[in-house]
Amino acid sequence: MLLTIPPNINAAGLIPFLAHLGSVPENEPEIMLDFSALRRVSPAGIVALVATIKHWQGVRPRRVRFQGLEQCAICDYLKRMDVFRNCAVELPEAFQRHPADGRFVPVQAIEDVGLMSSEIAGCLAPGGEDYDHPQSPLYDLAAYVLGELGANVRQHSRGVGFVAAQTSSREGMVRLAVADNGHGMRQSFVDAGLSWSFEMSDSAALRKALEPRISSKGEPVNQGVGLTLVTGLARLTHAWVLIASGTGLLQMDPTGVVTESVLPGASHHRGTLIALTFRRDKLQVFSTLLDEAKQGAGLLAKRPIKTTFT
Repeated sequence: MLLTIPPNINAAGLIPFLAHLGSVPENEPEIMLDFSALRRVSPAGIVALVATIKHWQGVRPRRVRFQGLEQCAICDYLKRMDVFRNCAVELPEAFQRHPADGRFVPVQAIEDVGLMSSEIAGCLAPGGEDYDHPQSPLYDLAAYVLGELGANVRQHSRGVGFVAAQTSSREGMVRLAVADNGHGMRQSFVDAGLSWSFEMSDSAALRKALEPRISSKGEPVNQGVGLTLVTGLARLTHAWVLIASGTGLLQMDPTGVVTESVLPGASHHRGTLIALTFRRDKLQVFSTLLDEAKQGAGLLAKRPIKTTFT
């Protein structure tokens, strides 16, 4: 089967691309990926592609092949982002790699969640680990969000997860993306025996997952507030959020409005993809943001107003 990678896998092109990936039958013995038309791709598109390819490669005797790389305008960028290396394909590089600090984070598999989250935060916000550093709001936010999403992949997905990120000083945007090739969010609820999920659609399951104390693990292993607080932080910082799992899609715009929909063509996205785009100018002291997110979710009582009588 020939699968042509579209020119744009970012912004409005991301959802059609997920449907494109989901159109490949599970019993397809060989998949040829044509990269010749690709011109733009976001971290979300990259990790969705890598996670899907790794699933295909794990199905025997399926073969995954690559073509059109010589014509691909961003082939060197894909190499720098370690797309092919993560798919067990070694390609020659006619460029010199330079430190990516403050610019982007190449694709990496999610293994040691704590180490991963701190290293990526340090790359996106160099120096931000110091409390009074100007980059500390971004460092703390990225470390927390990636730590929570990475833990969800390790604990719930039953698949392999990947993460990538990008920051743009010109646009003032920070993009984070995590994808796995596991059994999907709704199925994790079903496998946990949560009866309310048995007849639920994938889209409804995604919205349910945003509620506090909803978990497929249960206490004391997991408090079920990770995704609640991640989306709460996104709402407070006027971020964009996209979650795709199974046939379901959930999006949150910068005003905090959440919408549910389904992938085009009744296609199915294996595993779960979560993508967030933050604006740097909306970030603030992280401890304040986290307290507000907890209060908004009903997880922390509002602090009393201090009054001085004279």
